Amino acid sequence: MKKHLFLLLGLCACSLFGISCEDDEAPKVHYASSNGSIVDGVFNSDNMHFYGTATVTDENGNSFSDEEAWFEFAGDHETLTIYMHATRFAAAMPALDMRIHRMPYTPGQGASLSFTAASTVPQVRLPNAEGGGYSYQDMPSYTLTQVEGSVEDINCRIGFTCVVPNMGSFRMEYTGRLIIKD
Repeated sequence: MKKHLFLLLGLCACSLFGISCEDDEAPKVHYASSNGSIVDGVFNSDNMHFYGTATVTDENGNSFSDEEAWFEFAGDHETLTIYMHATRFAAAMPALDMRIHRMPYTPGQGASLSFTAASTVPQVRLPNAEGGGYSYQDMPSYTLTQVEGSVEDINCRIGFTCVVPNMGSFRMEYTGRLIIKD
């Protein structure tokens, strides 16, 4: 009887606190079939969200892959802001929200554009010093080099090298597909 009571209490706790008692499943991702955010090579719409794989290789050839990497593009007619949500360069590294802010791009044909930079200072989302909220702050010690990428209709590709203090040099390669945000 006690076993049944504990099981019933456990099920009630799951429903009260919104905890799923079923096996965890990967989030449902709905891929787009076309990209209306880039017209004649110019970004002109709502943010684009890409879901894919980020593979990071260290200077010794060891690699780490995040197969649920989420990148988001915002921008205007001249520059992009590329958000890297919960980015990690190694399995033991805590996930950071980073962005490349105001990256100039080159228009392509149709729904395509590309970008390159010899180096850029990324920004990391950190708590404000006053203890209220968060803001993006420059992280010159994490300067990205050999930055290159493109959006070709529904496909995105980004690569860069980052030297992380006390951890070494890392090459990040990302490929993703455009998703429809619910």
